[in-house]
Amino acid sequence: MLAVFKTGGKQYSVKSGQILKVEKLDGSQGDSVYFNDVLAVSDDSDHTIGSPLIKGAIVEAKILEQIRDKKIIVFKKRRRKNYRRTQGHRQYLTVLQIESISVGNKKSKTPTKEVKKQDKVAKNSSKEEMKKAAPKKKAAPKKKAAVKKTTVKKKAVKKIG
Repeated sequence: MLAVFKTGGKQYSVKSGQILKVEKLDGSQGDSVYFNDVLAVSDDSDHTIGSPLIKGAIVEAKILEQIRDKKIIVFKKRRRKNYRRTQGHRQYLTVLQIESISVGNKKSKTPTKEVKKQDKVAKNSSKEEMKKAAPKKKAAPKKKAAVKKTTVKKKAVKKIG
């Protein structure tokens, strides 16, 4: 099941079990967070789009950690005015793991570890099969032999007069 919800002025498309970073939310590590602002939910055969929100739809997530993002440099300059300002900024973020997506009575939970292991095995085996099935690269074309430049002697011209 796939859901689109909004938080922190942004929209996120998520599946059960997915890990994502969002703008800082109140709470500590291990707490559960619920998002009611669900814009769309999609199942294998059923697609629901809200106008603007879906009533009764909830995305449940667990807080994994509270972190700060990479530093960005804010540099301001006015040309020919000797004006330069440098400032750094690190955004506070919350790392979430999506536990479940529910619409009314339908509920999608996080896949179990066994299923995740099977997915990894399937992904690894398919990569190996792709490598075997992939066509071999052609040899690079040979470089052309360098052409020798010959110099031509110029005839001396006599000036008359």
